[in-house]
Amino acid sequence: MATTARHVCRTLFQVSRQIPVKRKCQPQLLVRHRQATFFRPLSTTRSRQADNGPPNPRDEGSLEDESDEFDPSEYLTPRMMITVEDFGPEERADYDMLSRDKQEGYLALQNHYAAVLESAEAEQEYSDAVDRIDREIEKEVEPLDFPDYQIPFKEIGYWAHGEEDEFAQVEEDAPWDDSAISSVAHSELEVHREIREYTRVIAWDMPLLNQYAKPFQPPTEATPLRFRYTTYMGEVHPAAKKVVVQFCTKDLPNLSEAQRIKLVKLVGPRYNPDTDVVKMSCEKFEAPAQNKRYLGDLVNKLLDEARDGKDTFEDVPLDLRHHKSKKLVEFPEEWKIKPARVQELLSARKNQKLLESADAPTPADGRETVESYVRTLSQSRFGPAAQRQRTL
Repeated sequence: MATTARHVCRTLFQVSRQIPVKRKCQPQLLVRHRQATFFRPLSTTRSRQADNGPPNPRDEGSLEDESDEFDPSEYLTPRMMITVEDFGPEERADYDMLSRDKQEGYLALQNHYAAVLESAEAEQEYSDAVDRIDREIEKEVEPLDFPDYQIPFKEIGYWAHGEEDEFAQVEEDAPWDDSAISSVAHSELEVHREIREYTRVIAWDMPLLNQYAKPFQPPTEATPLRFRYTTYMGEVHPAAKKVVVQFCTKDLPNLSEAQRIKLVKLVGPRYNPDTDVVKMSCEKFEAPAQNKRYLGDLVNKLLDEARDGKDTFEDVPLDLRHHKSKKLVEFPEEWKIKPARVQELLSARKNQKLLESADAPTPADGRETVESYVRTLSQSRFGPAAQRQRTL
């Protein structure tokens, strides 16, 4: 490969530098040939920019012009470097004709063309390998055969029956699988699975919670606030974040009567005068704990305002028009039955029940009825008259 690369490089160098191939000729012919012939550079691409390398020493007028375009930094390097010992006789003669300054450029140009040829051969080998693999794959893979199948029509009287219209062809539905179930049945089955899961939790996990059970302790005077939460057993619901707080105004500590009345005036329509209970709710935040904290802070602010003696709100009347009391109807005491009258009615009902039981007929006994019928039937068949008829 190195010999081929050197021959190619030498030819390209001779053509680009206007050096005749045959050197065995008269000097005047060389001059005449150089003056009469014009050669165009082979390529102007970036990979061929080395063609503008060291000029021919015979072209004395072009040394100064082409020295500026010479850039050895862009030359490529082959895997096996070409040295002076690798040159043939003719190549060594061309090399010796150059000055000492240009010999290094000529040698670098030879190596550059050898590297270009190596890259071209490597690319050709790669493309040949890819083509060979594609041919092997095509031999191994069997060609797919798609038979022509005419899709039957659903209706015999279809207007496009018999015509080759791909848009008018309708595929038949797949046969129904009797073992399949509908989507509604799948939903019911999912509900059944969920019920069984919670049943297993009740049977196996719930008994383990007994060790964490604590006795109920009613709230004391130190905890007058009652918070209420809402849960939907794991389901996402917008009302699950809501928290409600209730407290009785008379249960709040360190609160005088005037301060309690001021607190009632501050809460406004949230006060129920029948039960003396203030009810407030909050669902501003996403977490129930945040809403509870907000309600606790709000109650503390109300208590601070109620205990503030600068303004007692004595000139503000207590407005309870927001509450409509429900009238509870009670049964009059005069209409209620006395204990003596109750005993009299019970004794009368007992006597009446005894009389009805005495007058009622006794229910018929099925066994006695069957036995009497059997006796009657046997007498009619085996009586004296039946015996006389047998003797006659």
